[in-house]
Amino acid sequence: MISKFSNTMKIRRKSSALDMARSRWSGLVSIDPQLDLGNGLSIVQYKTSIDAVDAKLLEVLNKASEMEVVRAELRDMERELNDMSDIYQRAVSVKYGYNSSEYMAAGGTRKKDRRRPVRLQVSSPTSETVE
Repeated sequence: MISKFSNTMKIRRKSSALDMARSRWSGLVSIDPQLDLGNGLSIVQYKTSIDAVDAKLLEVLNKASEMEVVRAELRDMERELNDMSDIYQRAVSVKYGYNSSEYMAAGGTRKKDRRRPVRLQVSSPTSETVE
């Protein structure tokens, strides 16, 4: 099962169809190991189909693991790019200043254009005594 809540995803996919088919195959083998029901419905054909699905599931799990590695590489590259973007913006601020149009062009907000948070005076509730 894939967890969306962790950075490192655990990939353990199960196939209920495969589990059911293995169980049914075991039951059919217990009836007759060479069972042939006609019309291409034999134990051997059933086992071949089960093995094919099992192989495809394994392929999917392997590709999912490979994708997780690629995703981790992408996350690392994005972090490096964010750091580089910050460095470039800081370098522009050092060279041109925080109030320059160049700083604004690099994605910054000029210091003089920043809004200061307005603090509201909270009046304390007056306590009334009831007699």
